[in-house]
Amino acid sequence: MIRVPTDRSAYITIFLAFVFWYLTFTVKLLNFWLSMSIAAAVLTALAIQFSGFILDKREINARNILIGIVSAGILYGIYAVGNYFSQQIFHFARPEITSIYNIRHEGETLSISLVLLFITSPGEELFWRGFLQRWAMNKFGQMQGWLAAAAIYGAVHILSGNFMLTMAAWIAGLFWGLLYWKTGSIFACIVSHALWTVSIFVLWPMM
Repeated sequence: MIRVPTDRSAYITIFLAFVFWYLTFTVKLLNFWLSMSIAAAVLTALAIQFSGFILDKREINARNILIGIVSAGILYGIYAVGNYFSQQIFHFARPEITSIYNIRHEGETLSISLVLLFITSPGEELFWRGFLQRWAMNKFGQMQGWLAAAAIYGAVHILSGNFMLTMAAWIAGLFWGLLYWKTGSIFACIVSHALWTVSIFVLWPMM
């Protein structure tokens, strides 16, 4: 049974998210993909512990799969446009985007794809949208909660010291947060997130 997250559980997991992102991007304690896998697994486990299993099996249907596929394509298009114009406007855009793609060297292509498809993408959606945004929308109202959750999602990426990554995370947080708000389906968000990350990191990188 899904329960509304308490303020205490939300604050604990937000704090832990900042710790995980700090260790991953600033300290670089472990291999990037291993570190993000651990973060996604722990935060997802805590979210389920605090509020019950977030994904309803009834969400797994053709409609939500299609929504996920289409939305992933739309977000990829948004990033393609943003990538082009940011490199025309900001002198630091290309080096920062290049540094994001450098993390691909920390793993084999197949391993990275599997991590993106089955660990980090599902884990991030279950935690950030299914748990944290649900808490924020219940506490602050739908629009304010959507904006608050996206702001926190973007804020943890500030620890990377990469402006382009932080802005990309903030836009993605707004996009998937809106998708979750309007469809009510965390599964559609998982499909969208998984397909988008594999597309932009592995299949058709923007460098």
